[in-house]
Amino acid sequence: MQFTMWSVGHFVYLFSPFLIFAVIYLLTKMASQRTKNILGYVLGGISVSILIVRNIDIFLRNGWDLEVVPLQVCHIGSLVAGFALLFKNSWFKLTAFCFHLVPALLAMLFADALAGYDTLLKIRPQTYIWGHIFIIVCALYGVFTHHPNLTKKDLVQSLLFVGGMAVAAIVCNSLFRETLAWEPNYFYLYDYSGTPLKFLYNALPTSTYGWFTINWFYTIVLLTVFVGVFVGLYFLAKMLVKKLDGEGK
Repeated sequence: MQFTMWSVGHFVYLFSPFLIFAVIYLLTKMASQRTKNILGYVLGGISVSILIVRNIDIFLRNGWDLEVVPLQVCHIGSLVAGFALLFKNSWFKLTAFCFHLVPALLAMLFADALAGYDTLLKIRPQTYIWGHIFIIVCALYGVFTHHPNLTKKDLVQSLLFVGGMAVAAIVCNSLFRETLAWEPNYFYLYDYSGTPLKFLYNALPTSTYGWFTINWFYTIVLLTVFVGVFVGLYFLAKMLVKKLDGEGK
């Protein structure tokens, strides 16, 4: 059983998180807040568990390697989306919705990694499939079901968290290459592999400072786009919560 890009199965995969969330939303729309919270805990627990199972499988097969360190955008997303519902934390919900939702959807759209597996009936492809699905489901659940009161403080905390993760990714991309002979591309900030941004990466040369390597133009443009999308989705989330609160009155 293999995955084929742009097949019927691929399009079913793309729409599945929205279909799953729609079913959950409609079935729980009139449920008590306690029931909604319990379901949120279950969804959040599943999201975190998917990453744990994935990393245990990789560690048992390969020992320590770059895939075990959860600095990839969507691996952090599994934790953030899960913790957002487990702890009902507003800026985690904001981070899941504004930052991790779009990369998760893009990973499902450009799912070349899935096409590389000889079968989908193994832990790693299954955690890839369900990990991205649950990031999106949890991100939507946190906004549409919990109706968080999002503030500018939440926006600042969320941006600082994402910024800190991005800086850690930039440093570890070079540090792990130098010290561990790994080839990480955390946050897709070391090179354009896995993205359609070759033209952007090659626009200006990469700079090297001892062990540290960075393509300033590519990195700054990419992070600027991330921040722009993030802030735009923040205002969208606030608008959605306000509208949902109005409908509930």
